[in-house]
Amino acid sequence: MKDRHDRGRRGAFGRSVPYYRTRSGKFERLASFQMRRLWRKDERFPKMVEVQIREFPPLSALETGEGVYSAVEEGAGGGKSVIILYSRTLQENCREEESLGDAIGEEMVARLAEIFGERPEDIDPDFGLDS
Repeated sequence: MKDRHDRGRRGAFGRSVPYYRTRSGKFERLASFQMRRLWRKDERFPKMVEVQIREFPPLSALETGEGVYSAVEEGAGGGKSVIILYSRTLQENCREEESLGDAIGEEMVARLAEIFGERPEDIDPDFGLDS
């Protein structure tokens, strides 16, 4: 089909990309993998913690430089604690998919250790080791 000036194709060609190939889709897939890996290690994690993904950290975190990759929100009234992963800052820090997966895993382990008051090495013995 031609456009109204009788040139080229009408509409976007090849614009629809499967979700699993988009930046956010890849990030969610990597975060889901790390979450399942950690949830299998200890049955407390899925009962007491949930994970959310947001694009950007709050401005206050960017100004102080702390919590630019992830944060923890305590559950109200004894509810689940929430680990928040900031996708854009993690993606900008890690150019390769493998290093992004490792960074997501390390952020999740660090935040789980913060929630449960344990050392990150107790949560995941591989914490901080280069693969």
